[in-house]
Amino acid sequence: MTSYNILFNLDGRAKSPEDVREKIRVFEYTDATSHIICESLKLEADKKVFIKCSTRILSNFGMTRSGAFKDINETDILPKCWSIIGDQVLEIHNKVVDSGSRDRYLLEISDSEREELSGKIWSITKLLLPLTMGKTSWGLVGASKILFSVLPEIVLPVDNSMWLNVFKTVDLGDVIKGMAYDIKMWENATGLRLNKLYPDQRLTTLPSAYNVMAMAARPGKIKVSI
Repeated sequence: MTSYNILFNLDGRAKSPEDVREKIRVFEYTDATSHIICESLKLEADKKVFIKCSTRILSNFGMTRSGAFKDINETDILPKCWSIIGDQVLEIHNKVVDSGSRDRYLLEISDSEREELSGKIWSITKLLLPLTMGKTSWGLVGASKILFSVLPEIVLPVDNSMWLNVFKTVDLGDVIKGMAYDIKMWENATGLRLNKLYPDQRLTTLPSAYNVMAMAARPGKIKVSI
């Protein structure tokens, strides 16, 4: 498994806890992320929570200004997404909640369970792509953000630059496995828990904290949309 230059410097040294804390402290999407972590806990077969969480994340990340999610409140794109993936998402969600280790679920499960879970997430992602794809977009960004909004314990909301320049893959399952490995190595090196570094404990899940550092690792904005 490859470690990304997200929690580690190019020379292999773990980034300092102070650096991680500061980046998390000034993260501009903290409120939206904190809300979906709380609200997604109430996810049920009814699509209301799914739509609420997805809309919040897509809006806060600027994805409702154009493309597949433009005028999102006036379209049926999110109900259609739920009709396709709802049962699978709810099954995964219930397992996470029943585990009693929601915030650190990604590292608490076994390697084989994580491998299976990553495959399921990638399969669900591919089901979303026909709906999230736009005229100039392959839909991976939107799909990852929708899944993060209701599975913030597992999924990373990956943007264009992160897909192409940080992770260099189109497989969200591979991103999840790489993220878990990266976090485990950093925690082993520092003796700290990544999801415990936010001052008031609002970014409690591992992917929500890791996302801050993944966004900081981007080399710059790009025009290609995936």
